[in-house]
Amino acid sequence: MSIPAVEESWARIEAWLARHAPFSHARLRPPAAGEEIRAAERELGLMFPPDLVASLRCHDGVEPGEAAPELACYGPPARVADIVRHTAMLRDIGTDLGDIDGDEDELGAYWRQEWLLITLGADGQASDGLFVTARPGPGHGRVGHSRTEDAPVFTAWSSLRHLLADFAEALQEGRPFAGRVAVGVDGVLRWEDDRSVVPDPVSPLALAAQTAEPEPPAQREPGASSAPAPTEDREAGPRLTFVRVAPPRPQPLPDQPDLVFAERLAPAELLRRLGAIPATVRPRSRSHAEHAAASPWAAHRPMVRAGTTGGWAYAVQEEGAAQFGRAEVLRAVSEGTRAVALIRQGPEVRRTVVVDGVPDGEAARLVVSPRENVASVPDRKLARRLGVDPWPGSTAAYARLLAELDGEFGIRYRPRDDAGTGLTSALLLPLLDDLPDPACGPAGEVRGFDLAALVDRTPPERLRRACAAQLRRLAAETGIDAYPEIAEALARTGRAERTGPDAGGHTGPDDTENLGLGVGDPLDLRIRTLAAEVGAARRAVRDEAGPVGPEDLSAWIAREQAAQALRAFVLLPVPVAAERILGLRLSARWRDELAADLGEGGPQPAAGRVNS
Repeated sequence: MSIPAVEESWARIEAWLARHAPFSHARLRPPAAGEEIRAAERELGLMFPPDLVASLRCHDGVEPGEAAPELACYGPPARVADIVRHTAMLRDIGTDLGDIDGDEDELGAYWRQEWLLITLGADGQASDGLFVTARPGPGHGRVGHSRTEDAPVFTAWSSLRHLLADFAEALQEGRPFAGRVAVGVDGVLRWEDDRSVVPDPVSPLALAAQTAEPEPPAQREPGASSAPAPTEDREAGPRLTFVRVAPPRPQPLPDQPDLVFAERLAPAELLRRLGAIPATVRPRSRSHAEHAAASPWAAHRPMVRAGTTGGWAYAVQEEGAAQFGRAEVLRAVSEGTRAVALIRQGPEVRRTVVVDGVPDGEAARLVVSPRENVASVPDRKLARRLGVDPWPGSTAAYARLLAELDGEFGIRYRPRDDAGTGLTSALLLPLLDDLPDPACGPAGEVRGFDLAALVDRTPPERLRRACAAQLRRLAAETGIDAYPEIAEALARTGRAERTGPDAGGHTGPDDTENLGLGVGDPLDLRIRTLAAEVGAARRAVRDEAGPVGPEDLSAWIAREQAAQALRAFVLLPVPVAAERILGLRLSARWRDELAADLGEGGPQPAAGRVNS
């Protein structure tokens, strides 16, 4: 297929901008004069590639400003003056870095003398723009990308002519360019991600369900030696035996787990409030709980053990993401009673008291200790076993606060006392985070879209219906509409009509109950399960513990965020929920779909398409 000439591609670009982004079209500069180009060549000591000269003779770059047209993430086309100034600057930086401008590897330097910057880069950073190489030979005129945080690379474009042809095609046919899609918004060229996710991501929780919980590790008899028993060799003569005498190992640090106590509750009820998964409830010792939580069966979900001391139930977190410092968890634990949490995190020890969901500020304690030991071991449990304590002051503070619980609350507990006891324990499906305070209101813009203006001009019920339609589109894009609980909730939000004085605000508390968003209800459990999928997938990808890959993690994140958007639509004012919903849409054409949902002129042409 023949590649259009530079002039032809610029004509197509101009036509699209004039129709869809007139403000950006107005930022195109007139052609550069031939003498200006030749003066630039003399100053830089290079002959510009023919495609670059042809492009500059069409437009001498663009005028900088908010509406300036950009080549997606590569920034706006540079003027002749920009090429000279920024190329000289990048040469100087490369010289200061001591780059050797040899012939063996053209990409082996920060900046080559033969490179010419042709775009100003993202956010105007010249060090993150495109360049063409004027080096003689087969690669003459090839387009590369100078990256601020990484080594430069060559792109797939063998010339500026190829780049401009792809750019024109992307505009007129609505195709991705550099992974993004061009749209005209209020007369300005903008770029949108046109994303998708794998439809059936690998589920870490499904893999975990296929794995049996490991049994408790074997316990060695007290006093038994781990060394093999010596064998007697009657045929051998006298022997010389060497005995290695090691220095005594330091005493391990005391256990300092996160603890939460709840007055007048049974351990089973405390576990339920924490989000225990019923199928995982069983007695476990501390070593058993740690062993099980480290296995694939646990899928990186938190593990807690629960017991009683006096008139208090208590829970000890053995593994997993910390839970007892979260406001959502303490509110649930303290409902109708009193809860006390003691948490040690590095140099910080915190005691929190919550009465029926309300924190008691006067009873709170916080101790922050300076580092008193330069030793550092990244794993807290390993540090404890080795006796390495970077913050001995915090260790002492934890012990002191633990002792004070007896005098102030009648709580007598020492972590070592129940280490070998088979306490009732379970994996947790963590409670959901609190949504943002609706009083903060929505942002004025979302993805460059004027949300504030939309809210002002749209009747509340029409806005609610349009947001419900956008929510259904988001659910279909991410695949969460396949879950029965979510499909039912989407159907109800689509049918419901608000009544009462806050018709443009919350969907309403009655709807919250009907939609199953109470703690432990079907929709709540589904969203919490999706959050657990994200946590497990993130750890699996980090540890490279297949078969879960980055594309699966991206899909789970998209699903969990979409489900949270549904929750926001139910619990928050519609304008606040709209910000989240619109910000998560995967399709680059969401603006046109929103216009159709609002009934503003019906469906729009596909973004970027010019009808003949």
